[in-house]
Amino acid sequence: MTTWRDRMMPASFRGIGFFIDSDSVPVGRKGQLHEFPQRDEPYFESLGKQSQIHTMSAFLIGADCFEQRDKLLAALEAVGAGELVHPWLGRMQVQVGSCTMKHNRQNGGMVQLDLVFYPDQPLRFPTSTVNTARQVTQASEGLLDSALSRYQTVMSKVDAARINIQALRSALSGVFAVIQRQFSPFMTIYSDVTSLVHSLVNAPLALSTMFSSFLASFEGDSSNSSQSSGTDTVNYRATISEATQQAEAVSTINQVSQASGVDTGSTAQAAADLVQDSLLVKVALVVASMPIAATVVPISATPALDQQLILPVERAQVPVADDVIELRDTLSSAIWEASLKADPEHYLALNTLRQSLIRHLNAVAASGVRLVDIKVAEPLPALVLAYRRFGDSTRSAEVVQRNRVQHPGFISPGTLKVAQE
Repeated sequence: MTTWRDRMMPASFRGIGFFIDSDSVPVGRKGQLHEFPQRDEPYFESLGKQSQIHTMSAFLIGADCFEQRDKLLAALEAVGAGELVHPWLGRMQVQVGSCTMKHNRQNGGMVQLDLVFYPDQPLRFPTSTVNTARQVTQASEGLLDSALSRYQTVMSKVDAARINIQALRSALSGVFAVIQRQFSPFMTIYSDVTSLVHSLVNAPLALSTMFSSFLASFEGDSSNSSQSSGTDTVNYRATISEATQQAEAVSTINQVSQASGVDTGSTAQAAADLVQDSLLVKVALVVASMPIAATVVPISATPALDQQLILPVERAQVPVADDVIELRDTLSSAIWEASLKADPEHYLALNTLRQSLIRHLNAVAASGVRLVDIKVAEPLPALVLAYRRFGDSTRSAEVVQRNRVQHPGFISPGTLKVAQE
C-alpha cells in the first residue's frame, strides 16, 4: 500500500538538493474586510486569489555541508526562474525571494536556511486583435462605391430609345424576384417588374440612389438581436440562415439574357450587377453582425427538469462551426463567380470583400463548437433527448430543426447530428 511518505519527493532547487523541516504557502483568496459604523454586518470585498509564496525552513547536513551550501547559494543567486522540487507539491517554476542563511556552533555540520520562493508568471505584454468584423464593413463600403460607379458608367452609355421594353422585362424577371424577397421596402415603388423596367428607362439612376440609401441605414443585426439583461445577444442560427439564403440568391442573378440588342442587354446586365453587388453588401453587413463568441464557462450543475420548466437554463450563444464554414464556402463561391465578369477595379473590390469575409467567418468558426453524430437506440421525444444530451430541455427545438424531425414527440432510432457541448 502506498503511503504519504512514499509519495514525497526529494527537495531541490535547480538540481541542488536540501532537506525541508517545514513549509507554508498562503491559500484561498485575499480581500478587504469593510466594517461600517452602526452596522452589525461587515462586508468582504474579494481581491482575487492569494499569491502562492512558498516559505520554507530548510537545512543542509553532513561532512560536506559547506560545499552543499556554496552550490545552493549559487543556485539561489542566479538570475531568472528555476525549477523547485517541492516534497509535497511537486515540480514548479519559481523566482527566488529574500532568503536567510544561519550557522550555529552548537549544530556543527549543519546549515539552516529560510527560503522564500515566488511563483514565476510569464510577463504579459499588450496584444492587438484584428477587428475582422470592422474589416468586413469597410470592404462592403468599398464594394458599394465601386458598384454604384460601375452602374452609373454603364447606364450613361445606354440609349433609352433603343431599349426593348418587353425583352428587358423578361430578362429582369429573376432579378425582380430577388428584389422582392431581399429588398422588400422597394415594393412600395416597384409593385411589379414592369414598374422596375419603366424606372430603368425613364430614371435609370433612381435604382442606384435607392440602394445607396437603403444600405446606408441597414444594420445587419437589427432583426437577429434580442435584449437579454441589457445586452445584445446575437442569434447565430438565424443570422447564418439569413446570410445563406442571401448568398444563394446572389448566384441566381449572375447572368441575364443578352439576346435583344446591345442597349437592352447592357441595361439588364447593369441592373442585375447592381442588385447582385447590393445583395453582397447586405449579406456582408449581416455577417459582420456575428461576433466572435467569448469563452464559455461550463455550467457546473444541471437543474432538474421541473426547475427548468419554471426557470429555463440561460446559456451563452455559441455558433456551430460546421454551419459557419458552410456559409463561408457558399459566400466565397458566389463572390468568385461574380468577380469573373468584373472589370479589374471592381474585381479588386469583390476580392477584398471575399477575403475579409473568409477571415471573419474563420474567426467566428474557431470560437464555436463542432457537430457530432450521436446514435439513438430507442424512440425518444426531442425534449428528453435534449435534456439527456445537454442538460437543457429547451434545446429540443434545435435538435428538431437540425435533423428535420417530423414530430418533436417522436425521434426514431438512428444517427442524429447535434452540437458538441
